[in-house]
Amino acid sequence: MAEFILRNSLNPSKAVQCAVTYRQVVPKGIEGEALWVVEVVTTEPDVSGNSIAPEYINLVDLTYLEDEIAEAVERISTQIDWSPLIEDTRAPYVESLSPSTYEVPLETSVEVVLKDLLPAAGIDVDSIIMTVNGEDVTNELEITGDPYEYNIKWSPFIRIMDEY
Repeated sequence: MAEFILRNSLNPSKAVQCAVTYRQVVPKGIEGEALWVVEVVTTEPDVSGNSIAPEYINLVDLTYLEDEIAEAVERISTQIDWSPLIEDTRAPYVESLSPSTYEVPLETSVEVVLKDLLPAAGIDVDSIIMTVNGEDVTNELEITGDPYEYNIKWSPFIRIMDEY
């Protein structure tokens, strides 16, 4: 069993203990791969004071284990009473921008690091829009990171050749 602490970024003073257990189950009389049974649980009550049911994950392999646990933890965390929440009054900000000058070659990529300081609700990745010379290039962005720090990269679609 692995135990971890769950926190809400808008209530940093509250910590909720969770646990993950997993075991490999081999069904009797059935040929094939064994099944991993993962349980994610907390003893924290829900908003009504009732027990929060454990989340069970069944996997044939552990390739997507981290993603599945993250989704189970998210489902559990939505049931917890996190009040009182701190109001998120600060806007996200641009920590760095490259290139840092306006005069660059046409093939230059644009990279931005966007951050939101805690306590915060985080950056809504769907609200990120980028325009270059008045053209919307949002659908061409490579966005990586998490809701509190995103790395955003745009590379020109067509590279200009120096020689033909």
